[in-house]
Amino acid sequence: MRRWGEREMSGNPTVTGATALRLLDGCALHHVTGDRDQVLTALAQRVVESGHALPSLAAAVLAREQAYPTGLPMPVPAAIPHTDAQHVLHPGLAVASLAEPVEFGLMGGSPNESLAVRLVVLLCVTDPAVQVGGLQQVLARLGDAPAVQALADHDDPTTFDAAVQAWLAP
Repeated sequence: MRRWGEREMSGNPTVTGATALRLLDGCALHHVTGDRDQVLTALAQRVVESGHALPSLAAAVLAREQAYPTGLPMPVPAAIPHTDAQHVLHPGLAVASLAEPVEFGLMGGSPNESLAVRLVVLLCVTDPAVQVGGLQQVLARLGDAPAVQALADHDDPTTFDAAVQAWLAP
């Protein structure tokens, strides 16, 4: 059984991109500012600039978020944007803490429902078959309210990457 981040390559054995949640190199953004679209664009552009996705990622993430909001009413409200695997080169996560809460549409809610999120976790998958498992793993981490609150409140941009990695560690 494949785990989150694995992709079957034609003619090759399964190539593992990640056997557990992992932060994509260079993709932890500390205290991002702006509205929902600006935050998503900044996060997606960082993934692209770091060589983990195609330039089409930002537009695809924005379009999917508009159609299927990802705001979650967790103890520390968060959003888990994601899009089709065709835009992603390397599986993993990009994480942004927000300088101020940002309104995201409520996942599964009516078009008028929103909540102010503190943390955004962009799920980047290369195999659609493992997307649900990846979302479940992220949800489990987001359920650790004290750890998520500490991450959202983290005040040192020079150690934010390490703080995200520690939060994601099993």
